Amino acid sequence: MNTMRFKGNLGAGDTSRTPSPNIWGDCPWRDLKEGVKNGIAFYDDFADFPLVGTQTTQINHGRYKVFASSGSLVSRLSAVNSVEIPGGVLAHAIDTDNDSVSIAWSYPSLMMTGLPSNSGKLWFECCYAQNSLLTNMAGTFIGLAEVEQWTLAAGVPFNGGDAITNSAAAIGFRLKEDGLGVIDTVYSDRATSFTDIGAAAGTLSAAYAFTKLGMKYDPADKEGKAVRFYKDNLELTTSLSNAALIALTNLDANALGLLWATVADSAGTSWLSYMKWWKVAQVFDLGGGAYP
Repeated sequence: MNTMRFKGNLGAGDTSRTPSPNIWGDCPWRDLKEGVKNGIAFYDDFADFPLVGTQTTQINHGRYKVFASSGSLVSRLSAVNSVEIPGGVLAHAIDTDNDSVSIAWSYPSLMMTGLPSNSGKLWFECCYAQNSLLTNMAGTFIGLAEVEQWTLAAGVPFNGGDAITNSAAAIGFRLKEDGLGVIDTVYSDRATSFTDIGAAAGTLSAAYAFTKLGMKYDPADKEGKAVRFYKDNLELTTSLSNAALIALTNLDANALGLLWATVADSAGTSWLSYMKWWKVAQVFDLGGGAYP
């Protein structure tokens, strides 16, 4: 990863489909990938996503676990809105009201404790689009969660009316069923609903338009902003403070992994949402021997 290229455009919006400078400019991606630093560097553009199988119960699917209600699907497409996309995209396709579609890491590997002694800096970003900004379509969550605590199923983890299953914690981005493309930054500390960090923090610009959503975690942030959120390279107004993160019970205590979950609303039969790629990295080598 050439960090000099990323550091060259820190003050402007970036609607390209490449990772954002403001998020990745200080990430030691190459050192993590080559094992020079101890940590994780994960990127998937779904180019080698396996052939779709039966997903009506949670199944192992390549490097992930997936679930889709009968008639719905997690699948790889080559085109969005009849336009061929180099490298393809992953899609969530919904069949009917309250159907669920989810993909997640099978097991978590990341930590956000709020303490620099046992969790290093973390970077996350995805490139996301959906085919409609109308009401009654679908709700979506993208981010990090205690993925091993959920067996993906109908209504698990994301349920109708924007409710969630309270057996796992999560943090990231939520678009409500009737949200008209409005993006909220949220967390759940094993609750039945999300808590807004930044309500209406951003909005998707149009149907089929890809938007980059990202966050950076730094337990040693000089302003006490443990988790900062970004849309198309620009930092959003509201962050999660270190004090607020440490005050939680589960989100800061347990390991997290990637999650993208969708649930249909009443008009969701024509719903498609798309992920061009997602990317996450975390430094584990903290210099104090905190990790084995």
